[in-house]
Amino acid sequence: MKFPLALQPNRVTMLGYGALLSESSSRLTFPHLTNFRHVRVQSMRRVFAHPHLFLLGENIVQYPTTLKIASLSAEPAPPHVSFVVAAFEVDLDDSQREALLRREPEYRVETTPFYSLEDSSAILGEGVICLASRDSDIDLTMMPEGMNTVWNWSTDSGILPLSMYLRHCLLAVHKAGGPAYESFLKDTYLADRKTTLEQYLEERNEEVMNSLPPPHLANRFSG
Repeated sequence: MKFPLALQPNRVTMLGYGALLSESSSRLTFPHLTNFRHVRVQSMRRVFAHPHLFLLGENIVQYPTTLKIASLSAEPAPPHVSFVVAAFEVDLDDSQREALLRREPEYRVETTPFYSLEDSSAILGEGVICLASRDSDIDLTMMPEGMNTVWNWSTDSGILPLSMYLRHCLLAVHKAGGPAYESFLKDTYLADRKTTLEQYLEERNEEVMNSLPPPHLANRFSG
């Protein structure tokens, strides 16, 4: 398997922006991580704008019966757009590189600078982040029947967060607390790139928090 340049070093800083904002959640994926902390990335937008292919494959929700199918990604944005991420160090071997790419097959894996929470001009380093990709660069056979794109959903498509996945993220970031939790609500957007997650949850919080995972996914999707 050919690995992205971002994953080729033996030791990398990983940047997580969904459930990985919680250290306990991060340790489920990277049990030997070190130096867990929260930092900020700039010129990036966190957005629910592409389908959660794994959960669609598990028939958690049925497309096109519902458009509440979206997962999180990060995408380039104007310089004033930023959000809080988790940063931590991981030692990688080829089996771990392959496992990461199998878990995140639809993303483009690259590096981006990260900054201090206290000083937005203080670059602390560069980390590995999963970014929005292009249909031409991924295996489209992962899509459910009837779907014709992963990464080309328009701002008026109506795609919304998959509630069970959003619940998982909210439970995780609630454990993280502080700036990570506040940023997740205020600096995460729906596919229209205008509506914040905080605004979306004003009328849907109860529905989201009642969207429980099936037993076989409970450990993986309960924050």
